[in-house]
Amino acid sequence: MLWGAMALLACSGADARAAVPSSNAASALGGAQATLESYRADIARMQQQVAACVASAAAACEPAKVAGDEHVGDVAHGGFAVHWAWLRDALTDANLDAKQGKGRERDVLLQACADRLQAMAQESQGTAGDDRQARATADAVLRRPEFQYNAEPTWWDRQKAKWLSWLGRLFDGLTSFGANTPYLAPLMEWLLFGGAAVGLLVFLIRIAARQRRRVALSEGAVQAAVWDREATDWAQMAAQHAEAEEWREAVHCLYWSAIVLLESRRAWRHNPSRTPREYVRLLKPGSSQQQGLRGLTQIFELVWYGFGDADSARYEQARESYERLAAGDAGADTTTASGLSAEAA
Repeated sequence: MLWGAMALLACSGADARAAVPSSNAASALGGAQATLESYRADIARMQQQVAACVASAAAACEPAKVAGDEHVGDVAHGGFAVHWAWLRDALTDANLDAKQGKGRERDVLLQACADRLQAMAQESQGTAGDDRQARATADAVLRRPEFQYNAEPTWWDRQKAKWLSWLGRLFDGLTSFGANTPYLAPLMEWLLFGGAAVGLLVFLIRIAARQRRRVALSEGAVQAAVWDREATDWAQMAAQHAEAEEWREAVHCLYWSAIVLLESRRAWRHNPSRTPREYVRLLKPGSSQQQGLRGLTQIFELVWYGFGDADSARYEQARESYERLAAGDAGADTTTASGLSAEAA
């Protein structure tokens, strides 16, 4: 008897409610119409009856006092049916267990009834009216403008969808192509690694070339500074010889100071085998520097090679030509290209 009642509880489930599709079906099933308050009162009365049955050791559970079947709420709008046959059968079994001295089985059965009634009491806190109110609230929220978006996709949305679809087909095609050509993956791998290696090599070559240019420029600057000091030394030696009235040596030193000075300004490449007139031809024809160097060269050849008279007047003429060359910074760049090209020729 105990196991039959337990099976009845398991089959009936934890919920005592059964949804009824219409009022006609509710009438066919039988049962009185009840409100939510009366349903809650029935649950409370059944809990008291089960508690009294537990407290009584005798067969005093009184199944006849169990409430009859009923329909709670409007069955056409979410009401539900309540069947109490499970409780009547359980109390009948409890009385039978008491007569047979099966106290342990009786306690387990009554505890199961009490747990089920407690669950029904908790579920009854959610009413059919509350369900309708919740449904109405949800419908009101869904009627808001932000939930009524039903616009057609824009032209941009359609184009974007087409592009994404084409991209997906492309990748699908690549996947099938790669499966049919197993050599493609290693080839792409080697191409990627090869491209990276070539890029790194080009990068290193450019860095090395940049460093060489930097070193060349620094060396050129150092060399120009050395030549400037050497030109200054030649000019100082010329001044010393002039003070000693050694005019021939003074003109000689002044000439070489001019040659070193122009070489520091890149008027030509260093070549000690040139003759004085070759230096003049390397300068831009008609330029102030060429005219100044030509005048200085004529005085130098006359005094140094021709054994002409060397006096203060010739030194002053050479000094004026040298000073014009020394002051010709603006014309240095214009003479450089002409001198280098003539030298190359």
